[in-house]
Amino acid sequence: MPLSTIQLMHLADSALPVGGFAFSNGLEAAVKCGVVASGPELEQYLEGAIKQWAAFDIPLLRAFFADCDSALLLRYDRMMPSPSMRKASFAQGRGWQRIFPELFPQADPAAAGQQLKKSGLGPHYLLLFTLTLKEAGATVEQVEQLYLFTLLRDQTGAAVRLGLIGPSAAQALQSRLEKQAQERLQHESGGRPYRLTPLMDIAQMLPSTLYTKLFQN
Repeated sequence: MPLSTIQLMHLADSALPVGGFAFSNGLEAAVKCGVVASGPELEQYLEGAIKQWAAFDIPLLRAFFADCDSALLLRYDRMMPSPSMRKASFAQGRGWQRIFPELFPQADPAAAGQQLKKSGLGPHYLLLFTLTLKEAGATVEQVEQLYLFTLLRDQTGAAVRLGLIGPSAAQALQSRLEKQAQERLQHESGGRPYRLTPLMDIAQMLPSTLYTKLFQN
């Protein structure tokens, strides 16, 4: 049966120790390089991020949920834009692997582990997130919405920690962007994944060049 509302609220809680707070998804580099320097620019940047998540992450999520195979996993790994993004994916994947059995002791996370073992890849977060929640009874729609919400939550949280906007403005921004994310999900047909925001990809490649930083990517 689908996950209950209270279960989804628990999984969406920023206190869940998965490690997303340690990563900015390239936002810190974008801020320090002057690409994002104000609230309006942040909103424009995140609007582009939503489009990319809907065009790249969501089709992959749906494919993993429907029928995950090693070829798809290898393709996903090769489309990672930078070593820092792959490192972030593995770190959050390990965090999810650690916490999931405690949240859903009745579910068997072995399927995701077997897929990774066959492919010879590390514990990618998107794959583990999708397959373990499917095993727990979540619908693909619930997995999509939860995934997009946590991405937005972590990005607006990173913006606050970077001093770009305040907490109240961040909540208002997230509320506006959630509506856009829902619209993108409705328009996304689930075709082949593609990346469409080069500026975001560049920002994700820059963290290793920063002299000081708050986030790991």
